[in-house]
Amino acid sequence: MDSSTKRKHPPTNGSNDRHIKKSRGGNAGRWTTPHHKAKLEALGSKGLEVGDMGIWTTCVKGKERQALEELENICKEYAEKLYGIEREGSAGPDDEDGDIESAIKKEVESMRPTSKPKNATFQPMRMELDCLLFMRTKPPIDPVKLVREICRDARGITDKQQRKSRFINRFTPVTLSTKSNETGVEEVARKVLSEHFQLAGDEDKQPTALESDACSYAIRPTFRAHNTLKRDAVIKKVASLISLRHKVNLTSPDKVILIDIFQTFCGMSVVDGEWEALKRYNLHEIYLSALKGPKEPEEKPKGETAQLEDKSED
Repeated sequence: MDSSTKRKHPPTNGSNDRHIKKSRGGNAGRWTTPHHKAKLEALGSKGLEVGDMGIWTTCVKGKERQALEELENICKEYAEKLYGIEREGSAGPDDEDGDIESAIKKEVESMRPTSKPKNATFQPMRMELDCLLFMRTKPPIDPVKLVREICRDARGITDKQQRKSRFINRFTPVTLSTKSNETGVEEVARKVLSEHFQLAGDEDKQPTALESDACSYAIRPTFRAHNTLKRDAVIKKVASLISLRHKVNLTSPDKVILIDIFQTFCGMSVVDGEWEALKRYNLHEIYLSALKGPKEPEEKPKGETAQLEDKSED
């Protein structure tokens, strides 16, 4: 057969194929895996909403799926313990040694939009940032109380086998959230702070039982994927809303105001000063500290002790 009559195949690595794929809604010729499709679907799904309450959770990078399972199991365990809510549909323990196909299937499922009803007590959510999760909660769950009790109990766990998590790092409870702009910060601050402090301008009013003690406070903001509001401006705005009868104490405050700003959302909560002793609600750090046990006071060399005694007599 004459070579001129042979049917020529289109180039396999030319630009025409890529152009056709792109024009038909492709991704510039790149192969899209099921995991990538599920991730794109999850990122485009409905996520955080104004008014949400819950728990921001950081975790080990690359272990978001396992950490989300741990988080859901822990939350359901403590919901039963604190509120009598029976556990159902808890995520099973993750098998690190399972086959690759099962692991991929779990990863894909974790990236899909949650199928849980909107009124579910807990709604686990993966964010588009690495190492970041959010557990949306519904009443009667109080995120602050839930996180505090989890961290308190963790202090008594001195056996690695009794740990409730391997991949969770820090918790940040959110009592209420709104849009992350100047108006939103003031709005959510007035609602959250009024339960714990007397607000500026209300000095003539009789303080409520929760506001009666002139407690000290510190403000601890965290910013993620946000560059509109500035840290100092947020701190000053929140502090300006609190009556002067409450004093700032950055070393040992009675209460700590946690502000978490993520993209277009601003969440806030007020926790006890125990927050610092509980490793700022870092579950991993609490476990490590519990395993090490209480630190014994270091003995000073005799020569050093003598020098200190001599100085005290001068």
